[in-house]
Amino acid sequence: MHTGLLHLHNLLRWVVLIAGVIAVVRAQRALSGNSPYARGPGMIFVMALHTQLLIGLALYFGTSGYVASFLAAPGASMKDAVLRFFGMEHLVMMLAAIVVGTIGSAKARRGADDGAKNRAARTFFAVALVLLLAGIPWPFRAVGAGRAWLPGMKPAAMTTAPATTTGTAPSTPLPPG
Repeated sequence: MHTGLLHLHNLLRWVVLIAGVIAVVRAQRALSGNSPYARGPGMIFVMALHTQLLIGLALYFGTSGYVASFLAAPGASMKDAVLRFFGMEHLVMMLAAIVVGTIGSAKARRGADDGAKNRAARTFFAVALVLLLAGIPWPFRAVGAGRAWLPGMKPAAMTTAPATTTGTAPSTPLPPG
């Protein structure tokens, strides 16, 4: 079950990011061309964010070994970059992105005119995207080392264990994602 949820969470990440880019680009184009606000791209982005949240919470509270290790000893886990990332940083960044995206959608719907709606959508959705990009455990980051870009892809070979912020290997063996 954990692997299936993790794969779904990974795949939906791409849907969220693509929907977010489309929503930002559509709002910017509408601003540039003095076009009416298109609610659809923002709605799809926010719905994808909320769906991703539900899957993420199922992973966080149900099946994640990283989170279980973090919650068992939060103080000690703060010294381990990977446990800290999955136990706290990822959750906080993603919740912030979802809140910003949701507020942006509400502000865009309630804008005084199309310009105000498009400005709100562009700004809030762009900030949400930046938070999302910063909070994802990309394969090129230490916290994402050994993870694949897509489920089923072979992850990049790791020659060493992921480093913590102190530059040492994790003190405890890490459970699966």
